[in-house]
Amino acid sequence: MKTYKILSFIFLVIALLALLCTVFPEDGVAFGSRRLFFPALEEVMVREKSQSVAEKMDKIVADLRMQNFQDSLSTVDFLANNDSLLFYARFVTESPVRIHLPDNDLNFFNSLFDKLENCQEKKEVVHILHYGDSQIEGDRITGFIRQQLQEKFGGNGPGLLPAVQAIPSSAVGQTASENMVRFTIAGNLANKASHNRYGVMGQVTEVYEAGSMAITARNFKNTYQNVKEFSKIRLFTGRNTPGFQATLLHAKESIVRTIQAENTRVNVLTWNLKTPIKQFSLQFSGTAEIIGIAVDGEYGVAVDNIPLRGSSGTFFSQIDANSIAPVMKELNTQLILLEFGGNMMPSIKGEKNIADYKNIMSKQIKYLQNIYPVAKIILIGPADMSVKVNGRLQSIPLLEETIQGLKEAALENGAAFWDMYEVMGGKNSMIEWVNNKPALAAPDYIHFTPRGAEKIAEMFYMSLMNYYDFAVLRHNLNIE
Repeated sequence: MKTYKILSFIFLVIALLALLCTVFPEDGVAFGSRRLFFPALEEVMVREKSQSVAEKMDKIVADLRMQNFQDSLSTVDFLANNDSLLFYARFVTESPVRIHLPDNDLNFFNSLFDKLENCQEKKEVVHILHYGDSQIEGDRITGFIRQQLQEKFGGNGPGLLPAVQAIPSSAVGQTASENMVRFTIAGNLANKASHNRYGVMGQVTEVYEAGSMAITARNFKNTYQNVKEFSKIRLFTGRNTPGFQATLLHAKESIVRTIQAENTRVNVLTWNLKTPIKQFSLQFSGTAEIIGIAVDGEYGVAVDNIPLRGSSGTFFSQIDANSIAPVMKELNTQLILLEFGGNMMPSIKGEKNIADYKNIMSKQIKYLQNIYPVAKIILIGPADMSVKVNGRLQSIPLLEETIQGLKEAALENGAAFWDMYEVMGGKNSMIEWVNNKPALAAPDYIHFTPRGAEKIAEMFYMSLMNYYDFAVLRHNLNIE
């Protein structure tokens, strides 16, 4: 391509970008009390001053003189790559929506992204465990993240479920016989067992002699499409009596799985179905501990909703590692999301409380890393929450300091951190979320509405995918 044509093309791009600047808000789009910048909004030309734009274009022209572009397409790619690199470099260092990485390591997610990219080809299911408090109950937040990742990388089904579901979910309906007893390690619904074999979900169901349960895909308005059918069922058991049987029933088919010997370790009973189904039941004969039921597709991504109402996330190190690690390995777990902090706030009265909470969360991160080092961990800080101080609604005192402690707990121990409070808009943003039309948060000034939960989930997903796209771009350009 001739030089004058290249230069004409560049000046045309400049003119078009300048025209865009005249109609686009110079400082982004407001959400709450902050400005949020996403790929569709954070165009380089919006945030650059004219002088820096000129300098940038001068560099491109200089580079053009040094290279022999074969056609206009290579010129477009060159411009696009430079703009993209600039955008991502700014996103990972400046955006309030960014995920803070330990040691600012841009390769932190490489193993996760590699697994996601190859799960279809390798016919693998990759699990992401999403632990949290009441903010994620009923598949809130988790459901949106799951649907988006399954659309992008493949996958079906709701993922890991407890044998007894205490809180109704928008993903699946569950029933269980009365002789199945659920024990939970933490939270307002805690029912402590005589042992510490609570498993990967922080809850275990004990079946005595016999029992039954059923799972049916929901078809509510807010049920995400990809959870509505599944073809791979795995039952995780702990201690059992000899000859324990689990029979899967669906349509007119009955498939029996048996654990012949008595044992104390984790066992996995698997049903790979030829065609996807929407519902099934399990009948149990014998006595066993049920750690969980994975309900997945043949391959792809599974995001597991694991809420513990009232919990502050301080319980992991109290669980027998032998009831967690084998399940995580069988699930091919590559990412663990820990969304906690809000329930601790009423107990935070000063710096010592913050330091103690930071230390105990550091212990939980280290524990999970020690028993299952394969998975990356993202600690998600609490949302803004409002209380009355001297008769006026405002962010609960010491929230920002507590969030800073959690951020340090994550980054100092090799985990990432996502600041939900900052994403919402920071101080007093919860008031704006409640007052928004339609409301994004409930009148308790603590919990999101379904619409607000989806908004938060969307921002987290977009942030994670920015790191994925950045990794792909760096790989294509051979940049470490």
